[in-house]
Amino acid sequence: MKKLLVSLILCLPLSTACADSSVDELLIHRDARDVKKHSFPESRSRQISYSVNLKYPATALTDATFAELKKLGWSKCSGYPGSWDSYVDASKGKGGEQTVFQNNSYWFKDTTLLTISMRYYAGVAKGMHRLKMPDNTQQQIVVLENSNPGVKEKLGITCPQGSTTK
Repeated sequence: MKKLLVSLILCLPLSTACADSSVDELLIHRDARDVKKHSFPESRSRQISYSVNLKYPATALTDATFAELKKLGWSKCSGYPGSWDSYVDASKGKGGEQTVFQNNSYWFKDTTLLTISMRYYAGVAKGMHRLKMPDNTQQQIVVLENSNPGVKEKLGITCPQGSTTK
């Protein structure tokens, strides 16, 4: 009985942090394809990823979605401008270069950081320059919910006062 109680005390916080979140329905677009959910109990985080066909510069998650997050007690943090940005990714080496168009935002509630990344991947222009807009409509969405203590400080993200409870 004592071992069972100790196990419950040690495992309950991890299982709670990695269970389906109340924001899942809100963060998955109605036309989402290939929805994948992963939990990482060792790092107290979980991830949702999917794709949706949307013409750039549309976003799978809209101002209405973010207004609902605020109603649920989430606060928007600094870190990215919250609009589309692009760069050439050459990490795959010569011939594997691609233009990445991304729209990232960070949200914080209690001790949990929510990272939302919406991306398009496209080729590169002549001379290895980034394209002005994606040449496709396949938007990739990744939502990472991280309850690891101190994660926002490690990432250098600033959140509004009152977005944590201690």
